[in-house]
Amino acid sequence: MSKYPEMELGEIAHVFVGLARHGRGLSWEENNPAAQLIGMRALRPHGLDFGAIETVHLSPRLNLDNYKIAAHDILLPCRGTEVRVILTPGKAAGMLIDSNLMAVRCGSQLAYQLLTAYFQHPTGLAALLRASQSTTAQKNLTVRLVKKISLPVPPREVQDKAVALLQAGEQQHRLALQVAEKRLALAHNLAINLLFAE
Repeated sequence: MSKYPEMELGEIAHVFVGLARHGRGLSWEENNPAAQLIGMRALRPHGLDFGAIETVHLSPRLNLDNYKIAAHDILLPCRGTEVRVILTPGKAAGMLIDSNLMAVRCGSQLAYQLLTAYFQHPTGLAALLRASQSTTAQKNLTVRLVKKISLPVPPREVQDKAVALLQAGEQQHRLALQVAEKRLALAHNLAINLLFAE
């Protein structure tokens, strides 16, 4: 139990699903406006696979603003056997998502870094699983249930401290990976040099 007041996600974030592929939004007319559409295939464990993002043609009457994502939106699969939590990078801003994906856009009351960390933590993943209408191994997230997820909202100064901790940890993680990759490359080079020693 947190000492901070709890709020439902729907009160502090905008939650929406993407464009239905079989609705009236997509068009086969190549003269119609084109846009990049992110589907389930583009969600990878560690981010978006930009090679799997499709270019589609749209009905000129479609209001794209309802389906566009912004930098720092959190993407979740609406259905599948596992829950993946992807933070939208800046270069994906303005792209569309399809109806297999849900986007969560934080408002001013909660830092997006904290909500992302929460959803990636076992506590937050459990909350997402509770918000899914499960059929055997298949998970089905709905906007209505995700909006009802309740979580603590600390004061801004507490959030700022937590975000600083997250950023420091991520920086150390990146540096450690770089060092490990250099050591592995060095080991490969030494091994191959030994193999071909004259």
